[in-house]
Amino acid sequence: MHQRIRLFGPLRVGYYSRYPEKALPTYRLSATRELLYGPLILVDTGIYDARERLARWVIDDWEDNTTMSEPLGLHVHGWVDEDLWFSRGGMVFQANLQNPIRAYLRRGEARAAIRNLYNNFVSCYYPAVNVFTEEYRQWRSPSGPFYKVPDEAKFVHRLRDMVLTEYNGDLLLAPATPERWLAADREIQANNAPTHYGPVTFTLRGGNGEVRGRIELPQRNPYRNAWLSVRAPEGRKIGSVTINGKPWTDVDAAQNRIRLPKMKDPIEIVVKVR
Repeated sequence: MHQRIRLFGPLRVGYYSRYPEKALPTYRLSATRELLYGPLILVDTGIYDARERLARWVIDDWEDNTTMSEPLGLHVHGWVDEDLWFSRGGMVFQANLQNPIRAYLRRGEARAAIRNLYNNFVSCYYPAVNVFTEEYRQWRSPSGPFYKVPDEAKFVHRLRDMVLTEYNGDLLLAPATPERWLAADREIQANNAPTHYGPVTFTLRGGNGEVRGRIELPQRNPYRNAWLSVRAPEGRKIGSVTINGKPWTDVDAAQNRIRLPKMKDPIEIVVKVR
């Protein structure tokens, strides 16, 4: 059973009747605190590390429980019928204000991050004017467009995070790019992409049973590790790696990623996948 977020105010309790002012409470505050920001802000700000067990509980409850509620008449997830409970979970009504993409990236759950980005795109994109809106009230009718820079920036920034991002002193390259982006003859490219450590340039190109790349790591600020994730089609795993023509074995098999050497010169990498 999924919960219904509790309703605050005089319609349920006499909490506000003690005050003489003729005013009703802002029910929106309850949804904002308990649903929109409350849970995920603890993970995004690092109060709970995204990889903690408690963080997993928070994220699971947020996706599978609270985002499926329709509290306070706000229809947080649009008009949700019970038979759609599972397929329409994991979004709030302001998907370009708050979403769990960054939390999933930090947990190494790329598919969940991709799903949320696609849900955001389907719900909040206005192709006629090529703009994203902040929110939607029903699946079939988002609210907008509002032409607000923050709404545009949220989607673009989360897309950037999936191509490259920073976490706990590490630089993560291609941590959540869709697998089909590295199909044969397809390419992922980032040119002078800004990071805390300095600009990064890299190219990854898919081939038959391999991925080839050229990487220029940042030089401005020191970082702990630089990791390259290899998300090849059909979930193929890293078989062998060569860097600048020499075998390289510093591979995290569990996360299917490679720890790159700290070099000022460009890195030429060939990854055989199996």
